[in-house]
Amino acid sequence: MIGMHRCYKTYINSFVTITMLASAYIFMNYETNMPLLALLIAVYAAVLEIVMLTYTQNSGASFQGTVTLLAVFLYNPAVCVSIITITLILETIAFKLINNEYLFNSYDKLLYNWAMRVISILSAKVAFYLLSSFNGLLAVIAASFMNNAINALLLMIVIYLYTNDKDDARVHSIHSMVSFLYISVLINILQFYGYEAYGINAIVVIFMLLMPFQTSILEKALEQEIKESVFLDSLTKAYNKASLSKQLTDYLHGKVPFTIVFMDFDNFKVINDTYGHDVGDKILQHFANSVKGNLRKTDKLYRFGGDEFCLIVDKDCDIDVVIDRTYKLKDNLIFEEGNLKIPYTFTIGKYRYTGEDTLTEEEIIGTVSHRMLQNKLKMQMNMA
Repeated sequence: MIGMHRCYKTYINSFVTITMLASAYIFMNYETNMPLLALLIAVYAAVLEIVMLTYTQNSGASFQGTVTLLAVFLYNPAVCVSIITITLILETIAFKLINNEYLFNSYDKLLYNWAMRVISILSAKVAFYLLSSFNGLLAVIAASFMNNAINALLLMIVIYLYTNDKDDARVHSIHSMVSFLYISVLINILQFYGYEAYGINAIVVIFMLLMPFQTSILEKALEQEIKESVFLDSLTKAYNKASLSKQLTDYLHGKVPFTIVFMDFDNFKVINDTYGHDVGDKILQHFANSVKGNLRKTDKLYRFGGDEFCLIVDKDCDIDVVIDRTYKLKDNLIFEEGNLKIPYTFTIGKYRYTGEDTLTEEEIIGTVSHRMLQNKLKMQMNMA
């Protein structure tokens, strides 16, 4: 993590306060009658979220929000806020009982999560209210979209402010997000028209089918996470040495031309000795995030080991752009945290594989790392 944004606390406190005031106004102007179905929605939504958390801490495959959206179609805003509140309380209690730890490690995060859900469902309520008199189906679709969009936006904002890193906050898979939204809309349509036709019985049947469906999605998501984690460096979230080896092997076997850029920190031992290994680790994370933030999606950053990283570019027309961006980054890297302000640099070596030479992975790494060392020696001689 680069360091918390200075506006993080102000944003959290302001957002939660505004949501609490809006909720207080709603409770003063609407009756809060909790029918059996409303309580069923709250309990089942909590169960779905807890089941999701047993698979992964990365939310995104839970239909908790989809289920609670049924309240938008049936009840007034006060009941909607009550369902959200009861759901979160049940989740927190259940998570503590099952895992013997709290769902959120601070009240700020707990309250923000509540406020985020409240604003999302109230936004969906507004969308549904405005369109329901024109077309019921359109109103359901708009409410589903609004709920998911506002929730995703608020989540991205708080992640950015907490990490101060745009790469952590951005959506990494548009395809997954659109697929989840599509499924969510379909479920909400079933809930809306199912309740109109058969009442609570239809909702119970839908809920019974939804649990195994979510579990199936979570199992596939977990399997994908495990596959990805095998090739990711746990500290920097760059691809690891095993992933680099696989990529090089594939390119060499296929005779695919590419350019490899080898990057090595300058005087990183001095940083570790001066500031400690914890700060050194944070600088490695800062470096990886900074480099990834300057790359295109087609470029890949690998952590070779320690303070050594590699880039692979497989298009001739892109290499000059990548090198230019990397050199510009090289002169502007400063890690900041609290009163600390630590500038750092790195040295580059590069090698272009044309696809014509018969080389091994070890020979390519040896060549490009040797060129990096030559450049480092030249730099030291120029400074002497």
